[in-house]
Amino acid sequence: MKVEAFDAMYPSTSPMIQIEQGFGRWLDYQGMDEVEKRAEEISSRSYGHLRDLVQILKRQQQQFGEISERRAADLDSLERGDAYVMVTGQQVGVYGGPLFAVYKLLAVIKRADEAEKRLGKPVLPIFWMATEDHDFAEINHVFTTQTFSRTLKKDSLSTIPLAGKASVGELEFDRAKLELVQMAQRLLLNETETPHTSQLYGELIDLIQSSHSFAEFFAGMMRRFVGNDFLMFDPHAQDVRALERPMFRRLIEHHDALIDALGHSYEEGMPSIELNREAHLFYHDGTRELLTKIDGVYTTKRGHRFTENELLAELEAHPERFSNNVVSRPLMQDYLFPTLGYIAGPGEIAYWLQLRPLFHELGWKMPLLLPRLGGMIVSANDEKKLRQEGVTVEEYVKQPLPDHPFDDEAFDENLYAYRTLTGAISHEARKHGRRFETKSKHVLERLADEMRAEAKRDHYRLNTRRFHLSTRLSPMDAPQERVLSMVPILNRHGLDIFRRLRSAYEQSDSERCLFRV
Repeated sequence: MKVEAFDAMYPSTSPMIQIEQGFGRWLDYQGMDEVEKRAEEISSRSYGHLRDLVQILKRQQQQFGEISERRAADLDSLERGDAYVMVTGQQVGVYGGPLFAVYKLLAVIKRADEAEKRLGKPVLPIFWMATEDHDFAEINHVFTTQTFSRTLKKDSLSTIPLAGKASVGELEFDRAKLELVQMAQRLLLNETETPHTSQLYGELIDLIQSSHSFAEFFAGMMRRFVGNDFLMFDPHAQDVRALERPMFRRLIEHHDALIDALGHSYEEGMPSIELNREAHLFYHDGTRELLTKIDGVYTTKRGHRFTENELLAELEAHPERFSNNVVSRPLMQDYLFPTLGYIAGPGEIAYWLQLRPLFHELGWKMPLLLPRLGGMIVSANDEKKLRQEGVTVEEYVKQPLPDHPFDDEAFDENLYAYRTLTGAISHEARKHGRRFETKSKHVLERLADEMRAEAKRDHYRLNTRRFHLSTRLSPMDAPQERVLSMVPILNRHGLDIFRRLRSAYEQSDSERCLFRV
C-alpha cells in the first residue's frame, strides 16, 4: 500500500482545511504544537470520579472486546490520575457507519500516540459512541451498488419500537438481527465475489448474533477489523449517568449564562451551521425530549414541567433520565475525562468553534480541536480505468466524469449513406414486385436496428467504466468516506485492510491521505 498527501478531496474553504489555516482566533490551543500547554491546564483540575470511571471503562471493554495489554496498563495509570485521553466520537451506524467513522478512530489513535511521546505520559484514545442520540435514521442504513447504475441504493432497517424517539442505546437490537443478516447478504451479493467474501460474511453474521445492542455491533466492527489498541465508550449507561450527576447540576445551574454565551458565540467568518441556542439537555421518560426553559420553567413537548429546584431533585433521584445534546456533550466530555483534544469532522469543527465561550463560562479552556483523517481509497483497477479515461485521481475528484450521452441524431447522420443505399435497393426490388420491395425494406431496417443496438452496446461499455469510477470514488457525487461502509472495502481489499490503512497513515505526515491499495 502507498499513501500520499491528498488535499484535493476537500475545497479550500472546508473546515478540514481551515482548522489548520484560518480558524485559530477561535481556539484556545493551536493544534498539537500546544499539547503541553493543554496538559498543564488539565493537570491543575480535579477528577475525583476517575477511579469509578475507569472501572466502568474496564467493564465496557469486556463487553465490546478485550483491549491490548498496553491499553490495560494505561487504564491503570488513568485510574491513578497519571494519564490523559484523546477523544473522538460518532453515532453507532450499522456495519460501522460511513468510512469516516473509521478514519476518526485511526486519527484519535495516531494523535494519542503523538501526544504520549511529547508528554512522556500515557494518552488513551477513546471513541465516544453517541448512544444517547435518538436519530435512528442516522444509523439504520447502508448504501449498496446497483447493476448498470451509478446510483447507489439506500438499504434501511425497518422501524422498531421507539425508533426515532428513544435513545439508540435503549432500542431492542434483537428485533433487527434478521434484517441485518439480510442486509449483509445484499451488501455482498451486490459486490464482486472475492477470496475474502465467504470469511467476511461469516464474521459479520457472528458479530450480529453475538451483539445485543447497536453499540455492541458498532464496537464489534471496530474491534474485529481495526484492532484492540483503543477504548470504546458507551455514555448512555446508567452507571455513567450517575457519575455525570454533578456536571448535569452545573449545566442546569448555569443554564441562563450558557445560553447567553452561546447566543453571542457566532462571529463573522465562522462556518454557518444551525445550533439549538435555547436548550442543551434532554429528559428521558420512555422517549428523549429536549428540555427548554420558558418563563423560568423547564418544559418538554410531551408536557413535562419542572422548576429549577424540581429538575435538580429529579436529577438527584434519576440521573439516568438526563442526556446531553451536541452543545453540552463536549462540556460533559471535558468533565469526565482529562481530555487533551477532540478529533472532529467538518461539521463538528463548524459548531465546536462556537463553544469556546461555554468552556470559559465554566472556568475551563476548550481542548485541542483537531481534524480527523480525510481518506480516499483507490485500487489498482480504479487507477487503470482512470488512465483509460485520461484523467488523474485529483482531476476526477475535482470534476467527476458524466455519462457519455448516446447521440441518436449523430448516429442517424452516420447512416445517411446506408439510407441512400436502402432507397436504391428498394427501388430496384420494386421493379420485380411490391413484395420484394417490402421484404428488402424489412431486411435493411432490421440490419439498421442491429447496427444501432451494437452502437449502444459499445456506448454502454464506455459508460460502464464511468459507472465503476463513480460508485467507487465519488458515490452519488459525494466523498467516498461519507457514503461507503466498511463492508465493501473489506470485501475488495481483505479483512486486514483497515489495519494496513492505519499503518500507512501513521507513517504519513498528512491528515488528508490517498491510499493506493
